[in-house]
Amino acid sequence: MHHFFRAASVWLTVLLACAVVRAEEPALTPPMALGTTDVPYPAGASGDSSVVLELTVEKDGSVSNATLVEGSEPFGEQARSVSRSWRFEPARRQGVPVAARVRARVEFRQEHAEPLPAVEASGESTEAVPAQHAEPKALPPAPPIEISVLGERREIGQTTLSKREVRELPGAFGDAFRAIEIMPGVTPLMSGVPHFYVRGAPPNNSGYFIDGIRVPALFHLGVAQSVIHPGLIDHVDFFPSAAPARYGGFAGAIIAGQTREPASKAHGEANLRLIDAGALVEAPFADDRGSALLAGRYGYPGPILQAVTGDVKLSYWDYQARASYRIGRRDTLGVFAFGSHDYLAQRSPSSDPVASQKFIEQFVSDTHRLDLRYDHSLNDGRLRLAVTGGYDSQGADPTYVKNLSLGTRLEVEQRLTESLRLRGGADGQIDDYRVKVGVSRPLDPLPPVDAYPPPRNFRAGLHTDFVWRVVPRVELVPGARVDLFTSSRSRQPTAGSRATSIVPAVDPRLATRVTLLPGLAWLAAFGLSHQYPSLRLGDVPAPLVTVPGFPTGQRQLQTVTQMSQGVEIALPADLVASVTGFYSHWSGLTDLSSPCRERMAGSGPATSPDDPLPPLVCPGNQPVHGRAYGVELMLRRPFTKRLSGWLSYTLSRSTREAHYLTPAGVNELVTVVSDFDRTHVLNVALSYDLGRSWRVGSRLLFYTGTPYSALDGSIPVPPYNAYRSPAFYRIDFRLEKRWRLGETGAIAFVLEGQNVTLSTEVTNLNQDCEGHGGPGGSTTRCEQPKVGPITLPSVGIEVFF
Repeated sequence: MHHFFRAASVWLTVLLACAVVRAEEPALTPPMALGTTDVPYPAGASGDSSVVLELTVEKDGSVSNATLVEGSEPFGEQARSVSRSWRFEPARRQGVPVAARVRARVEFRQEHAEPLPAVEASGESTEAVPAQHAEPKALPPAPPIEISVLGERREIGQTTLSKREVRELPGAFGDAFRAIEIMPGVTPLMSGVPHFYVRGAPPNNSGYFIDGIRVPALFHLGVAQSVIHPGLIDHVDFFPSAAPARYGGFAGAIIAGQTREPASKAHGEANLRLIDAGALVEAPFADDRGSALLAGRYGYPGPILQAVTGDVKLSYWDYQARASYRIGRRDTLGVFAFGSHDYLAQRSPSSDPVASQKFIEQFVSDTHRLDLRYDHSLNDGRLRLAVTGGYDSQGADPTYVKNLSLGTRLEVEQRLTESLRLRGGADGQIDDYRVKVGVSRPLDPLPPVDAYPPPRNFRAGLHTDFVWRVVPRVELVPGARVDLFTSSRSRQPTAGSRATSIVPAVDPRLATRVTLLPGLAWLAAFGLSHQYPSLRLGDVPAPLVTVPGFPTGQRQLQTVTQMSQGVEIALPADLVASVTGFYSHWSGLTDLSSPCRERMAGSGPATSPDDPLPPLVCPGNQPVHGRAYGVELMLRRPFTKRLSGWLSYTLSRSTREAHYLTPAGVNELVTVVSDFDRTHVLNVALSYDLGRSWRVGSRLLFYTGTPYSALDGSIPVPPYNAYRSPAFYRIDFRLEKRWRLGETGAIAFVLEGQNVTLSTEVTNLNQDCEGHGGPGGSTTRCEQPKVGPITLPSVGIEVFF
């Protein structure tokens, strides 16, 4: 029956799209220049010249980038530098400001001075002024040509968060990745913890990308700062489900950061805060044929933690380096390297005075990437070929997981006709894992060497889709991926022998946008996605350390069917509203965020001699079925306005088949509400420009509690997940004062805080009712542990130059 409704939804999408009659193109107005656009004739130049620039005009009318398309120096550099100060009335679609690219021609004409009459002066005469010394005057640029509206290419179901927008978002600390938490459909594990459920998908099912490079995580642990300097990020694309075909290998949300294009002039920024310091510098070289960038950040939150608690140590750092060089008119070579480090330790709970002074590792992480890329501009498209090497290490004493990876990707985009654009490519990656497993206490038995045989995985895929404007008001994006998932592990107990599994997968995708009325659009998306199963190792809190691969007794992938239907409405006063309903269904799901309950000896499914892994000890490792459904509401006004705001609300339900061990030792499979299901999640953010470069903002986050079961000792008892922890709310605050610094620079004082209300949160993690039972040891509802207050104050100075 479910398959019938899925198919019906897809065909309904196609039929409704094709039923819309051809109509006029939605109203689109190009950017219009405000004020003068004169460009002074460059000093020392001679002759006439014509320059064509491609300008990126943002939603607020500023020029964020200027690229020389045609022309020679020094005229090109003169036009580029001056055009960055131009102001425009932004492009608008149906009255809503959108970013746009425009091409403008600047004509330089050298004025020839008229001969001056000879003047008697001390017997000498004055000659005519040479032409090259005449006062120059440049003609204003011709009307823009080849207007390319950037908002036109927004994916169906995608929300883009630009650095310019999220800078003003309270609690985001100027970081575009942190703004993910405010999106509808996003539920955090806990406030301040950078791991999220998205439309019911657990955190280990979310895919993170930087410029198409897969990374294990986007945030530093504990402070939730992104591992990439905010100044390098141009925007973040968020796909809560049914992402475009180029993203594969994940049965959840896709969060993809895109870095800024290389700058045409030297610039930089630096910031100094209570918890960290960072800087970014970039400069062109070789007559603007190349560009080099260095950035990094170092965290020292120790003093802040000492003020709150002396039992925790936390440190982090990250770095980024990028260089590009144009080897031809259409060809560019580039290299991009980045990495990060996190360390978290907690004081030993031992009652021994000496042992209690020691700190025990809770989590250590290192990530490094080196990406080599070749870009080629097609006549009306682009091509990128890249190779990426990676190293990852995550864990805590005594369990560590390391991974050496090598990946490649080919991306091609080409406009075939005015109404049809092709996107396609291929990607593949090898992951070679190494697992070190020890013991936490000296008297514990050491696991056998082959107790956790590390996997070696290889995934290769082809993908393609078409962006097809069927009629002016209807856009269809059909596409598909074909992937091959391969995983091999050492057999037990024979050393040197490996068990290998090969599983193919086909992922169809379909997205539709129909403009019903000016300012009103209907959007629909459908997709099927596959992902390696996930395995939790050791005692490190999930989902921080996981290993992908095929688990014991299983040769199946995690599979999800995702669909959504919604409407988007452009309202007066630059407000945009959307209402979206979604449904997701998983099979073979491994939800590693579920609390780990010990299984009694002899329980659980039997294993066969060929199974490469021993019996698992956590229910989250076992593949189950699950589903999620709900309604999302979003209302937003750009943060570039004097009064800006954002409201998102999610009403949802997520369920799982879960394995529970009964007190009698029976492994029971039942359908329950997911351990991190939150029925209501609300975000409200407001920001106001006070004038004189002062801006203030605040944000409210509220969500209902998570379900939990009563325990008999450490074993859940029915009714499972029948109780709810208390609701939680927090308030964030931001105050900024900015001063101009030279022609294009600025300096800002920022006071910002997350959870300024110092709210504590109740969690269902680490719940233990042992010793708290009723008369005769009967089951009782237990007091759940409180966490926090997790708060992050920040007072800092930011400089842009």
